[in-house]
Amino acid sequence: MSAKRKKVRPIFLIALGIALLGFGLISGIALDLAMRPKDRLPASLRPVAAKPAPTTQNLSSLETLGEVPNVRPERRTGQPMRAWAPDVVPERANDEPMVAFAVPATAQRDRPAIAIVIDDMGVDRARSLRMIELKGPITLSLMTYADNLPDLAARARRAGHEVMAHLPMEPIDPKENPGKGALRVSMDEAAIRATLAADLDPWNGYVGINNHMGSRFTTDRARMNVVMAELKSRGLLWLDSKTIQGSAGTAAAQAAGVPYIERDVFIDNEQTVDAVLAQLADAEKVARSRGSAIAIGHPHEATLDALARWLPEADRKGIALVPVTEVLRRRTSAP
Repeated sequence: MSAKRKKVRPIFLIALGIALLGFGLISGIALDLAMRPKDRLPASLRPVAAKPAPTTQNLSSLETLGEVPNVRPERRTGQPMRAWAPDVVPERANDEPMVAFAVPATAQRDRPAIAIVIDDMGVDRARSLRMIELKGPITLSLMTYADNLPDLAARARRAGHEVMAHLPMEPIDPKENPGKGALRVSMDEAAIRATLAADLDPWNGYVGINNHMGSRFTTDRARMNVVMAELKSRGLLWLDSKTIQGSAGTAAAQAAGVPYIERDVFIDNEQTVDAVLAQLADAEKVARSRGSAIAIGHPHEATLDALARWLPEADRKGIALVPVTEVLRRRTSAP
């Protein structure tokens, strides 16, 4: 019996050691799991953090990921138009519509220049198409609520004309209807930006905007500041139609660093050929005294007939017909 006991004891001790080792391992694993922090849970079981709301600081990266459709990030590069020489454009010119879509000016710089701007384009399609057929360059400002804006803008550019967006704004007279997509003084900043996006995002090809009506809205400096901040981010210029002398458009554009110009002459407040020709003569006087002039008209029958007569004579009179961006360039680069 003693011999058998001596043979069994080593086996018993080995089995006991293995059991103790297994118990220790199991206890260690249990203790480790109990002590692990919650953020080491498997990915499938972790709570998903809410995404931050888009801000001006993170729009750029979000748009790159496709998470913010139809939103343009704030542009932080580019140079003001007044710094550009006639034959030089800034780096990344395609990022700035007022450069990318500008019509090159071929006129002699020593000639007085007139930019003819035709507002309300696209509302009366037949007359708008006739205006596009005139020999340019003319600056055609397309109403933002007109139909088939991409097609009209493309037609105008193929014909050699410069394109602007004609943006409806609230007038003083409540009986006047500025049209769909108008900016109003009752809007807060978010509503103004959303309206601008709805007016401008569906099409392109334009170098800037000018106001349709707006005798009330353009006098509201705070709201014009919002408009100018948006134009700055989009790389667009501002042409003040000057529907009222108290417009805050110029001051707001200047403060925001937006390239701007102002209308000099309305050519068709009186819709007869003789009256339009007389106003064009006034624009010539402004151009000769100042070096350039901005003359605004509309696709009226009388305006079409008057321009058909005046345009071929402009060169003979020593007048350079130029796009609106050329007048801006001349005025902002003058010593």
